[in-house]
Amino acid sequence: MPAMLDDPSAPVIYRTSGDIPYPPPGGPLPIGIAPNPVTLRDRVTTATIIPFSAPNQVPLTLLAYLCDQLGREIEKGDTYPMVEPLPLDNFGPYWFGVFGAIMLLGDIKDGRELHEMARRGCDWERECLGSFYIKPNYPGRSSHVCNGGFLVTDASRNRGVGRLMGETYLDWAPKLGYTYSVFNLVYETNVASCRIWDALGFKRIGRVKGCGNLKSYPGELVDALIYGRELGQEDEYVSEERFDKIRFYLKNGKYPNGADRAEKSRLRSAATHYKLTPETDNEPEKLWLKGKEVIADTKQQYQLAQDIHHKQHGGINKTTAAIAELYHWVRIKETVSQVIRNCPECSEMNKGLSALRHGQNQARSDGRSAPGFLQSPPPPPPQPSLTPTPPSLFSPSAPAPPPRPRSDSPSNQLQLEASQHHSAFPHYPQRSEYDMPVDPALMDGIQSGNLADLPPSPFLAPRGANGGESGAGRIDVDPGLEERAPTAGEEMRRRLNRVSQYK
Repeated sequence: MPAMLDDPSAPVIYRTSGDIPYPPPGGPLPIGIAPNPVTLRDRVTTATIIPFSAPNQVPLTLLAYLCDQLGREIEKGDTYPMVEPLPLDNFGPYWFGVFGAIMLLGDIKDGRELHEMARRGCDWERECLGSFYIKPNYPGRSSHVCNGGFLVTDASRNRGVGRLMGETYLDWAPKLGYTYSVFNLVYETNVASCRIWDALGFKRIGRVKGCGNLKSYPGELVDALIYGRELGQEDEYVSEERFDKIRFYLKNGKYPNGADRAEKSRLRSAATHYKLTPETDNEPEKLWLKGKEVIADTKQQYQLAQDIHHKQHGGINKTTAAIAELYHWVRIKETVSQVIRNCPECSEMNKGLSALRHGQNQARSDGRSAPGFLQSPPPPPPQPSLTPTPPSLFSPSAPAPPPRPRSDSPSNQLQLEASQHHSAFPHYPQRSEYDMPVDPALMDGIQSGNLADLPPSPFLAPRGANGGESGAGRIDVDPGLEERAPTAGEEMRRRLNRVSQYK
């Protein structure tokens, strides 16, 4: 998985962004990065991962052996995109130019011991298990995002070497000043690599269609996955590695090599909850947690989640609950989410729902009814009212009218049908509900009286003898207000409402 802009013959890119200090080429290693002792999958064999900051710190014979191993991997044509193997002069700066590490058998305290081993003629094919590098994935302002390349030697496969180097990568990369890791090119046919990154909390943040023209798949272009993960997170890798330790402890009755005091305590506590059933002729060895089978293999997790989801194509919560009744593994919901995203039937269903919603929204914006839904009837035309609206209706403190129900909501269909039914009848003018209540005593004698018997309106200017206006103090009003109402009762009501507005 080479870096995005990586060219083996190009100058080395160093980190120049993010937290300072920036590591100088070939300089001392940061605090916290030192030879890391590990235990292989058999829980017996010990090994050490030794860090280096320059190619000249690695014995030449060991450098040549790793160069040959990478060349063989390139010639296989299934994992790296290069076509031609790298010469030794280019391999050193390419792999160890910024930071690299080598995994060797045994307990090694210092990298200088490797030079002594080389002088004794060490057989690196037997002693060397693998190697990896850490370098910027981008130059300049984005060089605090890193990338890694991993190599497991031919004689060390299926021993947990790749997983241990991946865990060490996540431990050392943030100490080197990187904040995020990106693997740009992991062919989806590289199942072993995908299993490791899925188990270590990496997210599949992208896919490159038809990216790889691999030797094992002639005439077919293979997709490549892009993995990403934040660095420095304090989470425990509790999936396959932890379950393997519990299985070893229950099966052998002793602690794995290299277990510290805290890990021994966790194993003793786990033994009270977990149960191991031995292998039989028909069933393999199984680990159980409170009656649920523990699934540590990420590929098997995905297959189980896919099988259960395809039975009824339920959502994330429903599928997760169905799995949790029978099985146990870490982050079941994330596995289910990935299965649903890759489910063709669910994808087509989501596309259909999206198209339906789009059609409904488009229909509403065009002012017409969407198929299968009733349309709200248009509101009746406003009726003229002789009664003015009180100012309080337009005040900011007045409560807003409730929103009209959506016409496409199935719960409102009966209301819409009723409104359409009643809309066929004529709308009769109704008295405004905001009319001021009038004391019946005030209206006594004028309900059907003559308009001429009413006192003059206080809002009408008194007329002079010649019909003109009578001087100062006149209130300017709309000339239309000087017209009297058709009946005496309505005229009195109008005058009282006008008085209330000018108090």
